[in-house]
Amino acid sequence: MNEIESLREEIDLIDGEIVKLLNRRIEIVLNIRDCKNKKGLPVEDLIREENIISKLNLDQLDEEFIRKIYQVIFRYSKFKQSQVNQV
Repeated sequence: MNEIESLREEIDLIDGEIVKLLNRRIEIVLNIRDCKNKKGLPVEDLIREENIISKLNLDQLDEEFIRKIYQVIFRYSKFKQSQVNQV
């Protein structure tokens, strides 16, 4: 196996972990949805969204890049929270 193939295999493993973590995040989002519904809280919490981004260690990543990724994550999370409970 050459170096590029080896590095690509590592990326494939990382991509699998990213999807696994996103699935776990959505599981938690659905639990939050249930709590918000019980308390009559709105789905959107812009202060929380900003706090999440501000706590991230960007290291080699550009802040605008991370903001765009999280905008998609937040949008999907809000979509999932707005869905009616599905058993």
